[in-house]
Amino acid sequence: MSTFTNVFSQTFWPRAQAQSQPRQAPRPRSPPPPRLSRHSTPGVENSAWASRDFMLGAGMIIIQRNTHKVVVIYDSLHKYWFFPRGRKDVGESLEQTALREAYEESGYRAEFLPLYNPTRQPLAPHEREENNILNVEPIFMTLTSWQPRTRRNRGVRDDGGEYLTTWYVGEIPEDAVPEIGTGMPDEQSYRSYLFPFDEALQKVYGTELRVLRYAWDVYLDTARLYEEAQRLEDQPEHSGPNFCLEWSPRINCFPNSYRCYVRGV
Repeated sequence: MSTFTNVFSQTFWPRAQAQSQPRQAPRPRSPPPPRLSRHSTPGVENSAWASRDFMLGAGMIIIQRNTHKVVVIYDSLHKYWFFPRGRKDVGESLEQTALREAYEESGYRAEFLPLYNPTRQPLAPHEREENNILNVEPIFMTLTSWQPRTRRNRGVRDDGGEYLTTWYVGEIPEDAVPEIGTGMPDEQSYRSYLFPFDEALQKVYGTELRVLRYAWDVYLDTARLYEEAQRLEDQPEHSGPNFCLEWSPRINCFPNSYRCYVRGV
């Protein structure tokens, strides 16, 4: 083989073969995590977790609207304050978990509080024409991790995982009294207390501070919305249909309804 042929076969022929084959498209890179609003910590990278690597739970901020106080639980055994929350049972919805944990840990039979909550969840098609502005969708989500460990009694290795807690806002009436002994055997040291927002803010810590601040902001926004709607309705020039907002610290015109319709505003 001549020198020219040898150089051509080693240099140009492999390059021509490579160029003739279709190139594989580069894999798209994951976008950087979003910064999110001032109420949240920065977002996380796109992730995918198997069922053995995560847990789902739910918690609740319970507000007594007549007094504008918040329920905070104290664990006298471990000496710390917290809001009711816990893991979801198999077959249980997150909403059921939130109500159950609120009752077990606080002793109060709370109900969901409809709020002017700026949720990202879309309205159902049949509700899009009804001016539905209040909802009881989750108001916050927290993510915590548990570390790898070995279970002593079974010798099973736990690789750790992620714990996602979905938070709701609930309410109790003015005459509500907490029941005693509603929790699990290891929760009998829990006691519930009602505090103004500023005092509740001094009790809890960590991510629950963010949950409380945001829940309270949305609660106040809802109260302001109601007061403005009432003011507009009381004006003499207001000639539209009767206004009904199913939320009020003083008036519960539809106490069993969790939806709000605004008419004539």
